[in-house]
Amino acid sequence: MLDDTPRIAVLGAMASELSALRKVLTDTTEHGVAGAAFTTGTLAGKAVVLVCCGVSMVNAAMMAQRTLDLFNVTHLVVSGCAGGVDPELKVGDVFVASQWGQYLEVVMGREGPSGFEPASGIPSGYGNFGMMFPKPVMVTGPDGETERRFWFPVGPAMLAAARKLSAAVVLSKGAGAAQLDKAPKVVVGGNGVSGAAFVNNTELRDYVFATFEAGVLDCESAAVAHVAWCNARPFVAVRGLSSLAGAGDGDKLYTAFNQLASDNAALVTMGILRAL
Repeated sequence: MLDDTPRIAVLGAMASELSALRKVLTDTTEHGVAGAAFTTGTLAGKAVVLVCCGVSMVNAAMMAQRTLDLFNVTHLVVSGCAGGVDPELKVGDVFVASQWGQYLEVVMGREGPSGFEPASGIPSGYGNFGMMFPKPVMVTGPDGETERRFWFPVGPAMLAAARKLSAAVVLSKGAGAAQLDKAPKVVVGGNGVSGAAFVNNTELRDYVFATFEAGVLDCESAAVAHVAWCNARPFVAVRGLSSLAGAGDGDKLYTAFNQLASDNAALVTMGILRAL
């Protein structure tokens, strides 16, 4: 281990997602291992380690586990931006789900006389999107027991802190060209989903909302939730909406608002850290 101080690990897929946190991080020390960079310090009164994990489920899972192996991690937090799924959510809002699932963990079905059919029974209970039939993942928990699991829960204390914070925190509307019409809000509870795909498709977004009742989707959070669950560590993901996934102007919105979304998520992340 590089450091035996009990720390909260905060992961962001991109450097921009951690930039607001790095600006207020104090007592910093840089650690490098096999090309990966870890920054320890103090944030919101708590000892932390900040990690830029890279985009994708594999990168997120790998860096989450590596952080657990190298540091004395008490909690895992993902902070950054995501694509909106629930049409009631708006750009700049911050969504804190109560559980995360891997919605693109699927069986590809064959096309039969009555449509696509899976090769075997799928126990998830969720309907298909064309040939894609969702299925739970096989996981082995800290007790050594193996099970099929679709949803990975958020730590109760972290979720409670987010709920309390949601009524008090003031999120930014931005400025200039990247200014929102309405003040964004914090929404706590509900489902988030992650998968190894960047979604720019309205039909898929509508399917994800109807099938999983998801508020947002991204490429990392459920992977970190999976790792946290297997290691018996509390987890939360704080996601600011940079765009509506699959919207016609999604690319322009993402370019204009991804930093605002990440910075708003950082405000909520710091509030959760203070409450722990």
